[in-house]
Amino acid sequence: MNVIFLFIFLVGGLNFFYEQIKVNALPASSPLRARQDNSDNSLGTWKIVGDSGVSAMHAVLIAPRKVIFIDRLEQNHLKRPDGLAAISSEYDLDTNQARPLTVYTNTFCSAGSFLGNGTLIEAGGSGGDDLNYRSGLQTLRIYDQGKGDWIELEGVLPSNRWYPTMITLPDGNILILGGSTGSTGVNKLEINNPTYTIYPPPSGVFMQDYNFDFLATTLPYNLYPMLHLIPNYEGKTLLFVLASKQAIAYDLGIGKTVITYPDLPGGFRSYPLTGTSIMLPLSPTDYYNPTVMVCGGNKAQEITSVSEATCGRLDLNKPNAQWEMDNFGGTPRVMPDAVYLVDGSIMFVNGGGSGYAGLRKGKGANALFVANDPVLFPYLYDPFAKTYKALASSTIPRMYHSIATLLPDGSVLVSGSNPSNAVTLDVKFPTEYRVEIFYPPYLYSTIPRPTILSLESFPINQQRIKVSYNQVITLVIQLKSTDPPSLKATIIHHGFVTHSTNMNQRYVYLDIEDSYVDKSASDQYILTLRLPPNPTIIAPGPHYIYIFNYDAPCVSGVEVLLNSQ
Repeated sequence: MNVIFLFIFLVGGLNFFYEQIKVNALPASSPLRARQDNSDNSLGTWKIVGDSGVSAMHAVLIAPRKVIFIDRLEQNHLKRPDGLAAISSEYDLDTNQARPLTVYTNTFCSAGSFLGNGTLIEAGGSGGDDLNYRSGLQTLRIYDQGKGDWIELEGVLPSNRWYPTMITLPDGNILILGGSTGSTGVNKLEINNPTYTIYPPPSGVFMQDYNFDFLATTLPYNLYPMLHLIPNYEGKTLLFVLASKQAIAYDLGIGKTVITYPDLPGGFRSYPLTGTSIMLPLSPTDYYNPTVMVCGGNKAQEITSVSEATCGRLDLNKPNAQWEMDNFGGTPRVMPDAVYLVDGSIMFVNGGGSGYAGLRKGKGANALFVANDPVLFPYLYDPFAKTYKALASSTIPRMYHSIATLLPDGSVLVSGSNPSNAVTLDVKFPTEYRVEIFYPPYLYSTIPRPTILSLESFPINQQRIKVSYNQVITLVIQLKSTDPPSLKATIIHHGFVTHSTNMNQRYVYLDIEDSYVDKSASDQYILTLRLPPNPTIIAPGPHYIYIFNYDAPCVSGVEVLLNSQ
């Protein structure tokens, strides 16, 4: 929707000069300009910036310039003050240094999500070593931001959880779904956990498991089930769930499946034939109509099996919805990660061209990696044009146990890869500690990038700024440009990522309701944005608001805490 106002008026020294500002241009093309150089920056660039300290099996953006990494019980080189190997670290994006965090339970193949109040919760894991680390299978962990460390609540989960998925609900509580009761290469009936639990417990006393029959019918490929909150205006808690090839819409309020979607064509999509899923950007222009995209995987749990080179898109609200298939850019990929970029495009990165997710078999020269043919380049996917573009290649294979997440400056952090059962450095796919940053092409645009100066009169990223649903908020931005800007706004939840599953990742365009130039300040604009109307569109919790000019993102998004009050 292009909105151009063709009049000028003066109020209190502010010059409202609307014909120079385009807002809500969705999508917008950039003005034609010659590039300043002829380098390959049009495909983005990679830079190795630091060491994660622990292998990055799980990752979450905890603050504008800090990322938490979580590994499993193994002998990482980063040590805690007590001399034990750390299995979680806090990574500082300014210093590129990792600080050890204190965890005493095994976090192997666990999950995470934020409460509506902004508290990070992490749950599940695997068995301990009977010496220094205890079992994490029924552990719930709370990250205390004031303390800067974990608090572990052992034994509070009503059942063992290995490979579960977590999601923030519209009421701000967290749902923990599925998994198995013990570690396994593929799920099986005797250890399947086809239930969910909610934290904090609705009863206010003890957590309780509730049956979820869908996960009893999707064996053996149903670990880390794909899970997305479905937007609606009826106040319902509707969940999209996909495991194996099967997908449903589930009404949590009445405890029933309300839609059974067609099976997704092609290979299997769930661990160990791991694909990835993402809900395409939501927009108020079509009342936040949800479309889910699922990509990658494999047809068979065999080392030589070529990975799946298909994606399916499904319009969840369309009557008799059918999967719309494509060829995933023409490149087979198992264990891909899907990451929103600030401009609404999607980056697919990491993974292998053959095999499946799992630890290597055997030791020494005869060891076999169960996934091979690393795909070193990402794809940039345009959800409007439905096109793929190959971007610059990394030099580091990112195989099993890799991660990728958007950062507030518009770049993407990539780390991890550890397909061995212990820290192993002298093999084809070693335990990786190198942290890379990918700088997408839009960061090399000659189009000026906005700088958000304040939100609701608060300076940005000094604290989480509290905002509420349907609120109209005011941002002040600086934009040095000789050309009329074309501004768009979005709110993004960056998610908690592990095993190609980015829990709660969400992208919602925001309406820019008003915009004007402040002639009393050089290159300064004042914008008013309307936030989404209800928590089914984006769940409560910590998110980032971005402004972008054509495709050029702001210098940094601004962290907010969105809640109903």
